Amino acid sequence: MIDDARQAFSPNSKPASRGWIIQTGHFALVGLGCVAMAFLLLVHRFPPYDRLALTAMVLVSIAAMLMVRFHLRHTLPSASTARSAERIVWVTAFLAVAGTQVMTLSLEAKVLLGVGFLMTAPLVAQAMLVSALLSPTISVFALTVSALLLGVSGVLPVETLTASWLAGLVGAHAVNPLKHRADLVRATSVMVLTMAVIAVCVTALSTSQARIVLESAGWAAVAAIGATSIFWLAVAMLERLFDLSSDWSLLELCSPDHPLLKDLCLRAPGTYAHSVMVGNLAENAARTIGANPVLCRAMAYFHDVGKTSRPSMFIENQMAGDNPHDDLSPSISAAIIRSHVEDGLEMAKRHRLPQPIRDGIAEHHGTMRIGFFYGKALEQHGFAEGDPTLERQFRYPGPKPQSRETAILHLADAVEAIARTIGRGESDRLEESVGKAIEDRRADGQLDESDLTLRELSLIKESFLRSLCAIRHERVVYSVGESDETSSTEPDHDLEQLLPPPSSGTHPHGA
Repeated sequence: MIDDARQAFSPNSKPASRGWIIQTGHFALVGLGCVAMAFLLLVHRFPPYDRLALTAMVLVSIAAMLMVRFHLRHTLPSASTARSAERIVWVTAFLAVAGTQVMTLSLEAKVLLGVGFLMTAPLVAQAMLVSALLSPTISVFALTVSALLLGVSGVLPVETLTASWLAGLVGAHAVNPLKHRADLVRATSVMVLTMAVIAVCVTALSTSQARIVLESAGWAAVAAIGATSIFWLAVAMLERLFDLSSDWSLLELCSPDHPLLKDLCLRAPGTYAHSVMVGNLAENAARTIGANPVLCRAMAYFHDVGKTSRPSMFIENQMAGDNPHDDLSPSISAAIIRSHVEDGLEMAKRHRLPQPIRDGIAEHHGTMRIGFFYGKALEQHGFAEGDPTLERQFRYPGPKPQSRETAILHLADAVEAIARTIGRGESDRLEESVGKAIEDRRADGQLDESDLTLRELSLIKESFLRSLCAIRHERVVYSVGESDETSSTEPDHDLEQLLPPPSSGTHPHGA
């Protein structure tokens, strides 16, 4: 038996055996979780020990778990995202039930009057947590599941559950988005006002005494502050536990003081400027189709940090006429260009960047062909186009974009590079080039795993064109010593026209 177990867990064991063991362990863990939830839901009844009630509560917990799994698997874009969301829902539900039981056993009041409004805080905190980590839609669903479990087990009366659900519904939207410190103050103020109003309405239905109504409103306001405090303390811990990032954390990462961005700005200023521009394009496009704009900007800022390992090997950091690739073979040049993805992932891991940022680094080129050096290899060595060995040598390692956000980053990165080669006043050529870049990547299968629709691709293209046209607007040329009032009306020229032309060995793509 020991030998069998050792063989099952050995690296050389068959995938089917290991998969069966992992699946069995997963089901066992889920079963233990349902039993633990059942015990927690009935802790207010113990003792005496009621075996029938415990069995019924275990079955209810299993049913709730299956309902959560079914709902998330059919509403979220990928299985991995659904699994992560499922774990978050259940961990926060477990914490909410535990907090509610502590409140119920600690407070003398068992009804929703006066200090009894403190019992609403755990469910409200759960709604805010799930909303910040996932979305308001999933938050409302998770809140409903927790409220149903607490209602079935008899922990809270109907009026408390109703007040908690209404307050949690407001809380789920009050903290999403949460981008600045002022937003937390705003969310707290909204929750204090909301819960005070709910308390006044609910208490007025039970009593006509003004003192009790005002007392209930005061305790409801305290519960709102407590729920917001619990949310603020727990969100950082759960982010680290589930390797997620809220909008607030992503915005903190975008600070120029971050060591990776500071190094990128100093060692590869051309790449830094490119990354900022890609961030603008990606953020606007994400907002257009309802994706996460903050995540797109954060991924754009970090997507090319690997170029700091060899900044002079990339054309945006090169001086005119000085290109190291002129002395290298196409295969070596392609390997150097391709390595900036692996270097970026290593840097991201070293600086503990969250998984969504690492996904952006890994997927921003997908498995695209490094076109310039691929064509150069065909020209120099006479290879047949489409040769599988050559294709592998001149393609990025991937994977292809797995989400809408990484797909937007993938497209924005290509479009920004192409737009730099087109002068102002060439709007038709710009529109044609942007459309061709998007279509080429769609035809190459780079967007197949991202769930972007053709309608969304059209909206993304329009957003890119709006952003590029806004940036590339015409300006006037001022003579030396000339003031604004006496400015010339002659249109400005492109910066590229004012600089010396690049040498014939400069590579427009890939370097």
